[in-house]
Formats: sequence, C-alpha cells, structure tokens
Amino acid sequence: MLFLKEREERLGAKIIYRTFSTWYARIGHEKREYGVFLYTDGHTVVFEDFDREPQLLGIPLRRKAKEKYEKLEVSFPVTAIRSIERVSLSDASDAFDRGRDTARSAGALARAFRKLATKVVLDDGTVMFFELIDHKDFERRMAEYAKENRR
Repeated sequence: MLFLKEREERLGAKIIYRTFSTWYARIGHEKREYGVFLYTDGHTVVFEDFDREPQLLGIPLRRKAKEKYEKLEVSFPVTAIRSIERVSLSDASDAFDRGRDTARSAGALARAFRKLATKVVLDDGTVMFFELIDHKDFERRMAEYAKENRR
C-alpha cells in the first residue's frame, strides 16, 4: 500500500480507480509490450511503467548494452478524452507501426474472437491503445468522471 500512498501524494488526491494494461501504445511515441499501471483521482488520468528485466521462462537475462530503460509516465485530464472505443489488438499494433490511426472499431465478430484494445483519443489528437483487464468498466468510469468534471 506504500506504493499507492506515494502515487496519491504525487497526484495530490486519493486514487479512486486503478487498473493494469497488459499492452500499451501511443501513436508517434512509445509502446510497452509488458504494460502500464493506470490510475486516476477522477480528474487526472496517469499511467506509468516500471523497469522490467528481460526474462526467458522466468530466468533473468542480461539486458543488451544498447537497451536502456526509460521511465514512462504520462498524464492527461479526464475531460480531454474525446472518444473511447474498442479495436482489435492487431489493428492497434498496426496503427502504431504505421504511425497513424488506422484502427477501426471492432465489430461483433472481432469482439467475440479476437484480442481487444481500448483506443483512447484525446482532444489534441493523441491516440493511445490499452489492452485492459476490463474494457467496459474503464469506459464507464471515464465517462462518469468526465461528466462530473463538466458540472
């Protein structure tokens, strides 16, 4: 719980929602194959990653000299979210690789048979993808927090 207390002190408010994204990408910026921790106080959404040593079957491997870990921490106001939709994880990965948003909303068939990512588009045009544990809960909560902040 010390970890959460430290995050609350940095945020300056109590964390009311937190989740983990097992895969993350922001078009034109970075991708994290091992995910990010995402949390909010209802006003600001923050996500960050942690240094993760390379492993093979649970056995730590030496990091290559050219591989240097750089801490990722990004935040944005909840009210800056323009849209949230679910897309296939392969579309999200392809959009990241192309450097532009080509990911289309996942249809019923894709939702049933493919891995999904949550696409978040901000007012400034930033496009991020998160492979969340519970897509629906994230969408619901972000809409709720945005509505509360606009009152």
